Amino acid sequence: MNNALALRNLCNAMANTFYPDQGTIDLALFNEGIDPAANATPKDPEICKVAVSLVMGYVEGSRNENGVSTSVRDEAVKESIRYWCNIYGLDADEVLGDYLRVVEDCSQRW
Repeated sequence: MNNALALRNLCNAMANTFYPDQGTIDLALFNEGIDPAANATPKDPEICKVAVSLVMGYVEGSRNENGVSTSVRDEAVKESIRYWCNIYGLDADEVLGDYLRVVEDCSQRW
């Protein structure tokens, strides 16, 4: 498994309706200095940090626009991120800072 596939799969594990496109994955890995084509390392904390940033970057208020919807699952997204950070040996509060506490339901913004 390469880093790009590991990142895609982890994003989907964190938010099971989220499938980032290849360009987004490549850019996110590039920005962190990670080679998308290189072999992935099991439980790589850097891949987890990138996955968290992608999941949080795609949070939106509607399921029909390809992002991570919080309209019904706000707490589920937060708990999933906490869970996966723990598996990867990361402190979710440290990785996310205020983001973990401010995932919003945007349904009132339409």
